[in-house]
Amino acid sequence: MDGLMHRTAAFSLILLLCACQGRALADTKAALRVIRDQCVGCHKPGKAKGGLLLTTAEKMMQGGDSGTPVKPGKAAESLLYQLCLAEGDPHMPPKKQLAAAELAALKAWIDAGAAWDAAVFDEPPAPRQVKLSTLPAAHQPVLAMALSPDEKLLAVARANTVLLVDLAQPARPVIGSLEGQMEPVPSLAWSRDGRWLVSGGFQKLSIWDAGTRQPARVISQGLVGNVSALVCDASGKAIFAADGESGGAGFIRQFDMTSGTLLATWKAHDDNVLSLRLSAKGDRLLSAGADKMARVWDAASLKLVAALEGHTNHITAAAFNQDATQVATAGADREVKVWDVASREQDAVLGDKKVAFAGIDWTPDGKTLAVITDKGACSLHTDLKKHEGTQRSEASKERKLPAAGEALTCVVITGDSKWVFAGSFEGNVHVWDAADGKLAGRLELSPAPAEKAAPAAK
Repeated sequence: MDGLMHRTAAFSLILLLCACQGRALADTKAALRVIRDQCVGCHKPGKAKGGLLLTTAEKMMQGGDSGTPVKPGKAAESLLYQLCLAEGDPHMPPKKQLAAAELAALKAWIDAGAAWDAAVFDEPPAPRQVKLSTLPAAHQPVLAMALSPDEKLLAVARANTVLLVDLAQPARPVIGSLEGQMEPVPSLAWSRDGRWLVSGGFQKLSIWDAGTRQPARVISQGLVGNVSALVCDASGKAIFAADGESGGAGFIRQFDMTSGTLLATWKAHDDNVLSLRLSAKGDRLLSAGADKMARVWDAASLKLVAALEGHTNHITAAAFNQDATQVATAGADREVKVWDVASREQDAVLGDKKVAFAGIDWTPDGKTLAVITDKGACSLHTDLKKHEGTQRSEASKERKLPAAGEALTCVVITGDSKWVFAGSFEGNVHVWDAADGKLAGRLELSPAPAEKAAPAAK
């Protein structure tokens, strides 16, 4: 009997310890989720306000300009907790007050010793309820474009409408529009058979039947912010979509196109993902983002193949060459870099370090690289050569096309390298005839209110 009582007491003690450990782990996760969602946006690599980083325990305990923010076991003496109180000065976060539950989680975590669980920072945050307001009528930026696989249609995301432009007709008329979103459309992608067009929005994807121009389905499962980049897989059965809260980590999600089922989610970047591309064979996925990184993933296993590091500011766009042995990245650091995927080394560095690059596209044959800047310039690069030494001029043959005169946002080039289309913040799509190097005009899009119609491209 005594032995049974001892065994029962020991088992009860084990259960109690497990319960305590479970509560401690839950408390740790709750507090770190507050830090992840409310603090890291201003205290991460590249944006360490006050010299403080909160992305790892080591960085946190190194402190910032005001000292170490956490004294384990002493929340009342810890700046991280003090400044989040209503009377905190300076108050953190600067423009809001944490909820009572969030403050309680921080206090309990620090008082318990401030344990760390790095896995929390790889979790996608929970979607937040956000009420969208109507867009101002004059706000008509072109934020994304996509050529249909047969290159007969150009989809243009202009504010919250997607316009379909018929490139097979000489006048390139708008022959239809996809409407229904309240928010701007930041991303577009065609399925490889041209049957479906996918548009990104805030916390949702819209899949459109390209033939009927009617919505087939809307996917919103788990999405937390703007769908900043899109690509359809080679089979036409799945969509890769990048999303994340503004200033937060960038996630890539894989959805089944037919059912809308979420197939996979992973943290791909430490900041928002700004570009997604799929290789011609469909076996590699390319992502690039505001964390200054470009990454190549195996499209089947979703495992990392290569990490390309060298930009000093956001990578705004990226593209594969014909066989995915090279990647080109356009940066806000005023450089275009061409990378060897196998070696992870830079083959070439393009640009004159005078303007930030806003977009990039590579023809399917890998012969012509089109790049645009936020100042309205467009250039074509051919005959790319492996970079040697510091001479940029020998890295490629560059043709500078006439400037558009507006801040450009996105670019596509036709497969024959003849036509280049670039969207602008002013709501226009500029057209260049690359064969003769002339600016051919602008597409005749439906004019926005208080906007003068642009001359049609020739």
